[in-house]
Amino acid sequence: MSFAWLNDAGGLRYHLRGFRYAESLWQPFRFALAEWLYAWQPPERRLVVVGPSAGWCIQPFFFERFTEVIGLEPDPLAHVLFRRRLARAPLEARPRVRFVTEDLLLADPERLVTFVEREGDVAILFSNVLGQLGVLTGADSPDELRLSAIRAAVARATAARSWASFHDRVSGVAAPEVDPVVHTAARLDDAAVVRRFYPSLLDTDVPSAGSRELLDHLTGGFFPEERPHAYFSWPLMPGVFHLIEATSSVRDASGVGDP
Repeated sequence: MSFAWLNDAGGLRYHLRGFRYAESLWQPFRFALAEWLYAWQPPERRLVVVGPSAGWCIQPFFFERFTEVIGLEPDPLAHVLFRRRLARAPLEARPRVRFVTEDLLLADPERLVTFVEREGDVAILFSNVLGQLGVLTGADSPDELRLSAIRAAVARATAARSWASFHDRVSGVAAPEVDPVVHTAARLDDAAVVRRFYPSLLDTDVPSAGSRELLDHLTGGFFPEERPHAYFSWPLMPGVFHLIEATSSVRDASGVGDP
């Protein structure tokens, strides 16, 4: 029996927040994220979503462009909720939905590489999952070996295909100054994150794991820093705010990601 619905990075507690806040507190973030995802136009017609949960943060119409959506999600309750949300949405086209419950990322990250190679012509969306890896692996440093292995596997899995990710950059009780999205030409370093989004914290430490004001979610190094990035404010619940970072790439006709 799977107990994934009880995990520390999501599960039942997260579903309860989704029911309570998705259409209210989260709505500005969800709308801004929907616009960002709409601008991502991969040529692939099939999509692998890593860690979709119930899709609380993603507007259902995003999935209309795909013929099949494959969710890598161990939480069986998320499967039910995801399917129900899509079934109730007024979509013009409905993709086939398939879930894979096996762990393809944590215990043996090479399984993710093997999986997408076997699936063939698929794009990959990392759905707010990479920022949870610190919790799921127990890592407190980006140099921790398990995180390094996952980063290497993600790089291989996304080579020569379209990919996108939105993930936690930092979180805390301070609200980032983002309204509703900030686009940058490249990934911001920690000092720039504080200057741009948390000017009231300039006299405190830069984001780092275990800092008092901001928790670093250890998402550096997964994707090329020179790629364009976007930043969103996500109020997870009253008094708790996440700065979400997003970046993407689209495969060109030769099978190489855009420059």
